[in-house]
Amino acid sequence: MNIRIRLLAIIGSVLLCLGLIGCGAEPDTQAGSPSAEAPSGGASVWNTDIKADLSLYMDLGLSDEFIQTYIIDPVQRRFPNISIKIVRKGSGTNPGDLVAAGDFPDLLYSSTPRLTQYKELGLLYDMRELAAKYEVPLGSLNGPALDALRQWGQNGELYGLPLWVNFSVLYYNKDIFDKFGVDYPKDGMTWDEAIQLSERLTRSEGGVAYRGLDIHDLNGFYSQLSLPYVDSKTDEALLETDGFRKIYDTMMKLYRIPGNQNRTAAKDAFLQERTLAMWPMYADVPSWLQDLAAKGTPMNWDMAQMPSLPDKPNTAWQVDSHNLHVTSTSKNKEAAFMAVAHLLTEEPQTALALNGMLPALDKEEIKQQFGNQMAQFEGKNVQAIFKSQPAPKYPMHRFDSIVMGAFTSAFKDVESGAKDVNTALRDANEAANLKIREKKASE
Repeated sequence: MNIRIRLLAIIGSVLLCLGLIGCGAEPDTQAGSPSAEAPSGGASVWNTDIKADLSLYMDLGLSDEFIQTYIIDPVQRRFPNISIKIVRKGSGTNPGDLVAAGDFPDLLYSSTPRLTQYKELGLLYDMRELAAKYEVPLGSLNGPALDALRQWGQNGELYGLPLWVNFSVLYYNKDIFDKFGVDYPKDGMTWDEAIQLSERLTRSEGGVAYRGLDIHDLNGFYSQLSLPYVDSKTDEALLETDGFRKIYDTMMKLYRIPGNQNRTAAKDAFLQERTLAMWPMYADVPSWLQDLAAKGTPMNWDMAQMPSLPDKPNTAWQVDSHNLHVTSTSKNKEAAFMAVAHLLTEEPQTALALNGMLPALDKEEIKQQFGNQMAQFEGKNVQAIFKSQPAPKYPMHRFDSIVMGAFTSAFKDVESGAKDVNTALRDANEAANLKIREKKASE
């Protein structure tokens, strides 16, 4: 989602980030004591006495507090003889550096769209056999997140498991609606209805220019269609297709509204300037709002279900999960996998839910506890999160970023009037294909 990978903080401080890795002694794979609890409630191979020194590679910039609270502590309560060392991505510790040194960690913490480099380096490992051995209840995990991970394999390989799943909703500033006497947004709106609502709020008052809505993220918006950017057979861009035209046409309905032409960044307009009434976004926002409240500048806010396209009702932006991967180079695969599997059991997953992260374990009793330990969710329309399903991940391709960039850039020509929609998309398609050919030639 693409992806926006910081997420909700726990009360007071936690920023979301991802990362896992491991290295250390060869694990003991003998069965543990009869009382040892298996994630699925009965695998006799579970061994809570296993000893291993694991390392965790953080591809995302999550805080040490998050990693300690939601990964290391739960693992060590179940496996007291497993240690986990954090290795963060950075200068000298980029994936290629560690692979060259023969020292890539046992575990990788990343998000689904960011796996291209790890696959090219041969670091992804098929976890299906271990998932069967340790009876991980795959059917109880978030289906769209698991399906997106499976895209990275050619023959059903399972290269990772989701820990928690990002969500997207429509955040809104209630004070702006109250100021102009406009009803708050409702769950179940289409984008056309949201744009019509925004028109009533886009005006100047007291020298301040207000805007009703800023979709702001063309690729997030397009993701609701679950359509590809690149033809998997020809490696050619697909920008001249109806889905991309539909997104441009809808965006232009919004940005042709008088007052929407000179825009500041959506995040600044919503959080700091308080001039943007509605902002569709992923789960980062409540933690940012909590930070503002802690600084003495609270917002009177709530959220509604993410608007959808008419042919994709109750569909939010594409699935975006934070995942754990046992790496192919790990010498501690079973210990590393047991750590991952334990984090998918009810207690660790409930802790995530309580603190504003959508758990990967798709159980109603856990989801009902979502946000219960977060002050910022008190009195909010939390059910808006659960009324939509994330759009299935579009068929991913290694040249997606090239085409995404061309798609985003070309919209500027449409909005300025320099090009019509068809011309802009045709030119962007040609430019993307040229870059793809250059990329392939250089490989």
